Amino acid sequence: MYDFLSFSYGIYMLFKKKNVTFASRIIINMIYFIKRSVVWLRRAQYSRGFGVQSPWAYKFIRYVVNEHYPYYKYAQLKQQVYGINKRVRKLCRLYFRIANFQQPHSFIDYLPFSSCYKIYTLAGAKKTLYQLISQDTTPESYTRILAEVGDNSIVRVSLRGNYREFIDKAIDLLPSTSVLILEHIKCNKETEAYWKSLVADDRTGITFDLYYCGLIFLDKTMIKQDYIVNF
Repeated sequence: MYDFLSFSYGIYMLFKKKNVTFASRIIINMIYFIKRSVVWLRRAQYSRGFGVQSPWAYKFIRYVVNEHYPYYKYAQLKQQVYGINKRVRKLCRLYFRIANFQQPHSFIDYLPFSSCYKIYTLAGAKKTLYQLISQDTTPESYTRILAEVGDNSIVRVSLRGNYREFIDKAIDLLPSTSVLILEHIKCNKETEAYWKSLVADDRTGITFDLYYCGLIFLDKTMIKQDYIVNF
């Protein structure tokens, strides 16, 4: 209720000041708040690892995905990275925690909309090599990049552009200790169907459906399982 009242007051001040930029930000945050509430209610039974039998998966959900401890770097990063909405900030903090957990050799960023993911990820693992995949990166170039990364690498993919070809190459070439992060898995029927196909793919291991993104671990030594998480 407090959050809703805050949003309402923000909208009132917006129209009073006629600040269009602020208006857009308030509306986006309100939409996110409503959507997040609906998603949370639908996934309430999957909160904080409840019902998860695997000790490894439980710890990962409890202490990485849904860790609520306020890392001291959050405040510093919030000042450094501004102008992003709450959904993106939530994902940035998740990637920070995953990087801190994985300590990856490389973080490969496929079609990022800003440098926010880079900043948060490198804050979580300072020795990580950041590699950008843009619209101008050729298939030959990203194939070479994927083939040369080291252990525990992280690949973040926004499901746009020619993402299917890129992900297929990534699954084939990355070390088995790597993890893929796929954003917008619930964007539309096509991306949702594609996510389900990856969950069933024999080349993938444990997967986590966080609604806002999906995590794919490539380690085949662990029993394959898909976990729905109330993130």
